[in-house]
Amino acid sequence: MERKPTLLSIRQQHTHITTEQLAEEAGMSLGQTYTVEIGGFTTKDTAVQVLAAFRRLSGKAYTLDEIRFQNTPPIQAPQKQMTH
Repeated sequence: MERKPTLLSIRQQHTHITTEQLAEEAGMSLGQTYTVEIGGFTTKDTAVQVLAAFRRLSGKAYTLDEIRFQNTPPIQAPQKQMTH
């Protein structure tokens, strides 16, 4: 089974865009953006936002199915337990 490329490897091979530029365009922190780039654990929404920024900056469109990406569910606030 072939491993999917990371967004970082795609960006470095095909563009002169920096992680900083990508983070700014995505409206994300550098850490959030880099996590998406290396295929780390992040939410789907964060990854989609970074991919959209990459498309705007590079003109190259990729989907989550085409890059290495490890989805984590959004963090939900703990629910209060009901007492009787």
